[in-house]
Amino acid sequence: MHSPIVVKQVHELKDTQKGVELMCHEMEKIYSEGMESGELKKAKETALSMAEEGMDVKKIARLVKVSEDDIQKWIDENMCVAK
Repeated sequence: MHSPIVVKQVHELKDTQKGVELMCHEMEKIYSEGMESGELKKAKETALSMAEEGMDVKKIARLVKVSEDDIQKWIDENMCVAK
């Protein structure tokens, strides 16, 4: 690395306790966001499958633990894409 500013910043992030803690915190945040996104994607897939089988929105919402409004929105979006 040729930039003294970048060298200093990298050193602070990799070689100081504060930098390591900051990077660990950021990595945990990224991981958590990814997990939440994946869980929501799976809930949406499951909800849409249930809807295709004719299950009631209220029951789907209760089973996948998502609001009825979100379930209905996903169903409506899916119908628009299918057309």
